Amino acid sequence: GGLAEIDECGICEGLGATLQCDDGSYACDTFGCDCTMPNMTLHLDENGSVLYHSSEDIGSFQFYVEGASVTDAYGGAAEDAGFMISSSSNIVLGFSFTGAVIPAGCGTFINLDLEGTPYGLSGITLADLDGEYLDFSYYQGENNENIEGCIDENACNYNDDAEVDD
Repeated sequence: GGLAEIDECGICEGLGATLQCDDGSYACDTFGCDCTMPNMTLHLDENGSVLYHSSEDIGSFQFYVEGASVTDAYGGAAEDAGFMISSSSNIVLGFSFTGAVIPAGCGTFINLDLEGTPYGLSGITLADLDGEYLDFSYYQGENNENIEGCIDENACNYNDDAEVDD
């Protein structure tokens, strides 16, 4: 019940991000310097690899692939953690029967074999080991155009992933 505050690095009354990265930004540790994606994001690259950046351990995941069908899902940090991985049509999910987690980090989350040309991920739902929701979003990338769609939350054709109203 005191007035002490937890800093962005998770330390009570800490100094915050004090490690200066090569790009001039500051991070809590070298892990924060190594990844170019924003924290708590997933990105689908042109080769079908889903990349991730997470400061939290991941206990389960589910997401939809937009614009392509998933024919297989394998590898990456999910397989390294021993996750049970399942895919069907455009959905991918993974979890552990043993309580294993995908450790906080950055890199290849999972690899997908796809039919069609994907344009992103949606319905991204990740949780920690206790089943608590982790607030992840899709990272479009540095050189990609914004996703067009209906951005009116009250409309029947609202697109949660849209960034620009069409």
